[in-house]
Amino acid sequence: MALVRTAPRFTTSDAAGIARDLYGLSTEASELPSERDQNFCLRDASGAQYVLKIANHQERREILDLQNQALSHLAGHVPSLAWPRVVPSQAGNSIEDSGNFIRLLTWVEGDCLVHHQPYRQELLLSLGAALAHTDTALESFSHPAAHREFYWDLRNYALARPHLALLPPERLSLVEPLLDACDSIPWNNLRHSVIYGDANDYNVLADASGSRLVSLLDFGDMVHSATVCDLAIALAYAMLGAADPVAVAFHVIAAYHRERPLTSAEQDALYRLTCARLAVSVCNSAWQMREAPENSYLNISNQPAWALLERLADMPGGWAEEVFHRACEDQAPLDRLLAARRHSIGPSLGLSYDRALHITHGWKQHLYDAYGRAYLDCVNNVTHVGHGHPRVLEAAARQMSRLNTNTRYLNHLLTDYAARLTATLPPPLSVVYLVCSGSEANELALRLARAHTGRHDVICVDAAYHGNTTTLIDISPYKFNGPGGRGRQPWVHMAPLPDVYRGPYRGPDAGARYAAHVSELAHGHEVAAFICESAVGCGGQTILPEGFLHHAFDEVRATGSVCISDEVQTGFGRAGSDFWMFQTQGVVPDIVTMGKPIGNGHPMGAVVTTPEIAKSFDNGMEYFNTFGGNPVSCAVGLAVLDIIRDERLQENARDTGAFFLAALRELASRHPSIGDVRGLGLFIGIELVRDRETREPAPEETSQAVNRMKDGGILLSIDGPHHNVIKIKPPMVFGKSDAERVCRELDGALN
Repeated sequence: MALVRTAPRFTTSDAAGIARDLYGLSTEASELPSERDQNFCLRDASGAQYVLKIANHQERREILDLQNQALSHLAGHVPSLAWPRVVPSQAGNSIEDSGNFIRLLTWVEGDCLVHHQPYRQELLLSLGAALAHTDTALESFSHPAAHREFYWDLRNYALARPHLALLPPERLSLVEPLLDACDSIPWNNLRHSVIYGDANDYNVLADASGSRLVSLLDFGDMVHSATVCDLAIALAYAMLGAADPVAVAFHVIAAYHRERPLTSAEQDALYRLTCARLAVSVCNSAWQMREAPENSYLNISNQPAWALLERLADMPGGWAEEVFHRACEDQAPLDRLLAARRHSIGPSLGLSYDRALHITHGWKQHLYDAYGRAYLDCVNNVTHVGHGHPRVLEAAARQMSRLNTNTRYLNHLLTDYAARLTATLPPPLSVVYLVCSGSEANELALRLARAHTGRHDVICVDAAYHGNTTTLIDISPYKFNGPGGRGRQPWVHMAPLPDVYRGPYRGPDAGARYAAHVSELAHGHEVAAFICESAVGCGGQTILPEGFLHHAFDEVRATGSVCISDEVQTGFGRAGSDFWMFQTQGVVPDIVTMGKPIGNGHPMGAVVTTPEIAKSFDNGMEYFNTFGGNPVSCAVGLAVLDIIRDERLQENARDTGAFFLAALRELASRHPSIGDVRGLGLFIGIELVRDRETREPAPEETSQAVNRMKDGGILLSIDGPHHNVIKIKPPMVFGKSDAERVCRELDGALN
């Protein structure tokens, strides 16, 4: 990312001759990569090495003297790094002039930083500390030549603006705002000094282990400027090609700040300057490619910068800047946050993973933590259309600024949303009650069923979960038979989980045979309702066997009872083939409950039923919900339905889900620990076992795999009666490349 050098005029033979004639050295020469100048590695018979630097014909002697003096100064002030030493010629000159200025430097052993990707945290910390020591040392250094007008000086970012016209429109929109953002930097409030100015990934040397910085090379970009620009330039290069570029920056900044604290003005400017370095680089490269179109290297070398710019643009607004600031704070916030949570939040509210995550932002299918890491979110089926969807945010903000009240007033949003929602359902499901959560929806569904039938008892499925109220815990075996549960109540009747992998029935008639248990309970008790998740989530991402709901619903209805489909985790197109998961069973329930994805994180739920059941519920006791059906919720719900349609998210669930399941089954063919892969659309379960023959569950191994996946930047969770099922229910914008990444990381985690 530098300007094109003049055409090479010296060969390796020329370099060896210069070494002999000017320095009295008998060496072999090989050319080193360089942009503006020509550099050669010289090696003599003893193995000693040098760098011969032949400056381009436009270089001024005083700039080379600036570099020489700076190297000497740094060698005396930063002994922790190995600095190249200027070797005088036989005539005693530090700079020789033979048409081009020539210098000879000692060789420093080390590997270029770029060769150690992905960078170890120790190396990033070493880079930050070394750069801080260098900047501190240069505060006491001065040279007249450093006060120059230099196109790579970030104070001159505006010099790149004329090159914006050379960029294609889609890339112009990435770069122009980054240059504009620098207009508001208060340059006079920033500390100034001579800076190194070019800590790129080829100028920074590390030791062979990739854990410690060894040296900084090539001082041709030295200039008197805002000191923080030195750090910004280093960050721009360190972030190139990184899986988590902002996390890379976090470690470098934190180490720099510990050694040389950044002022508040420098902290405020740092992210803008880092982005400006990238913007200036691609603009200058666009100009260079116009001037030298035959130089394919320019286009290739610039690709990582474009990739990084695109990554940064696709992150939540403000997140990266927050992380840059947080790197300059005390590094124990997570421990304090955990302590505060333990002090003031109920202890029964759990946290995911062995080491809790501090998540601050969400965008599309990713969550972002406080320290610069991005995580692929494979389990959040609440933010159905993606974290932070701008159309949902805009709908909520627009309506909130206009009106938010209850349903005792006429408002077209309520009836519009009810019409749109029921249009997705088969008749006679046409009457809507809006609530605030899936738990409220299931609680209301039981009231509707009991009012209609005059009965009280309920049939549920083993391992099911229907909500967090007292009544719903009583019909959720996942809870009442789990830790802290009080067991089954007499009015609750539990049918076996229709699990064709681990249960007793596994053939083509499994659905009918499991349904027979529901029939027996329905005919043996005065039952108000049979409630069943359309695919059992907490019970292990269990897909119901073909015919189960069809046979069960027929038998339940024959006794005068009501059939409730719990779509809280499964609805709104997640099945891929159908908008509602119950449709994959070819049935029409009497009541459908909805929650989680309905509002993309906005607290909403819904119950949809038949006019007949609604009439039974209208018994003189008014039903009222303070927040259910408010105009803001209705506006959000409409936006979610629009996005599912406009962005074809149901189709994406179908296609990506089929691709994902096939890839996971291929993975299972290579990993005996994968006992079963099951799912529909983007509702997937992976059951881990210790032995495929005995199907012994592997809960500890499942926990280890999920925590390893978290360490690799992928968020999964665990469910199932034996806590050995990895569940996958991502936002519906999850794509095939995400599925490939999960399979690749899971392959490694299981190894």
